[in-house]
Amino acid sequence: MLPQLLANGLCAGALYAIVALGFGIIYRSTGVFHFAHGAIYTIAAYLTYLMLVATNIWWPVAVAVALLGAAFSGVLAELLVYRPIQKRRASPLAALIGSFGIYLFAVNLIALIAGNETKVLRPGVDITFEVGSVILTRFQLLGFATFVVTLVAFFLFKKSRLGRLLTAFSDNPALVEVLGWNASVIRIAIFAAGSLLAGISAIISVMDIGMDPHVGMSALLISAVAVVVGGVKLFEGAIVGGVVLGIVQSLVVWQFSVRWMDVFTFSILVLFLVLRPQGLLGKKVRLEEV
Repeated sequence: MLPQLLANGLCAGALYAIVALGFGIIYRSTGVFHFAHGAIYTIAAYLTYLMLVATNIWWPVAVAVALLGAAFSGVLAELLVYRPIQKRRASPLAALIGSFGIYLFAVNLIALIAGNETKVLRPGVDITFEVGSVILTRFQLLGFATFVVTLVAFFLFKKSRLGRLLTAFSDNPALVEVLGWNASVIRIAIFAAGSLLAGISAIISVMDIGMDPHVGMSALLISAVAVVVGGVKLFEGAIVGGVVLGIVQSLVVWQFSVRWMDVFTFSILVLFLVLRPQGLLGKKVRLEEV
């Protein structure tokens, strides 16, 4: 039983890690608590459903459309909401409220068009694979494989020139702009990349368990908790935090009930905020270094 639950938690945590990495990149680089990340997750899920069910299009094309839609939605949020707020030098609270407004608008529009009921792409039991005493579905394996590919791609990117630029921009955007880089273009790329990661996780999730218009809120909250647990100051923190949350939630379901899953998730958030605010990967610093 325990190996099966750990495997389930690892597969769930892999998807958490992907969407949390997207959220963490945006938050760490721009300082925006991107509530709209949940809406973009939902948009990608419904675009996938629309392409595969309504148009019956070839699935690679449907996936490409959903990913492009997610990236485009993130860029729109930056251009139409965050950039005007930034130009006015408004407080971070203005960006937070604006982001929440994007989420409410997008989710209610989706519910108005597609309805509030849960939609599934695959009725019936999915194909399973047995590895020893562990049984996993093909979409669990696909999610974990996608996580591994994303992880490798991220670390290769981080070592590249563009990856070093992203790190530098996260630490000191004004200095990057002084050195001749266009900060506005970098921000657009950040929102596109973060939203693309949300789309990847959403597509695999909708193919596995389906969705409703509010599925993005759960993804958003888990992403935020994962970033705090792993370490806000490090991009890798979101990855570690996502995997840890997936495993913890699986063990909670085993020992207690699925109804206790959210309670434990946010209890972990509170514990880290109080006892280890720098996260699992973060290092303690002196007050003057903050």
